[in-house]
Amino acid sequence: MQVHKRLALVTAAVALGAGLAGTVPAQAAQPSLSTQAATQRRDICFSGACGSATVHFQDRWRASVSMSVADNRCDKHAAEIRIIAHQWSYANQVGYTWKGPWRVNKLGCNKGPVPWNNKPFAGGDVLMGFKVEACVKGTSKCKTSSEMSNPY
Repeated sequence: MQVHKRLALVTAAVALGAGLAGTVPAQAAQPSLSTQAATQRRDICFSGACGSATVHFQDRWRASVSMSVADNRCDKHAAEIRIIAHQWSYANQVGYTWKGPWRVNKLGCNKGPVPWNNKPFAGGDVLMGFKVEACVKGTSKCKTSSEMSNPY
């Protein structure tokens, strides 16, 4: 009889522990990721624009974004760059794309890159990843990078 009571107590403790584990935030339960995996960079260079973006993912919802773009063709068209966020809406159960504002290099041809550093991104929904897009302003000449996936 004593063995059955102990077994019942152990079973109850395990069940209670499992129930409590379910209340721990998912982020705390996940193993820590290296800082290297949380920081990613993509470069885009072509005739007319040369840009890059570095993203430091902070968690499932937030990131810090740094970008720069240079005008590398003397054609009287400025170079521009923007970030494209891929997000997931739990409320609507659908993925969607958010396109950031254009950042324009107004310095002119071969005057170097114009930076936008450590711009915070907190879209409210789960952040699945980013791409960066560079264009020659006023034309249809654009390139988009490969995905920078959120490791969280």
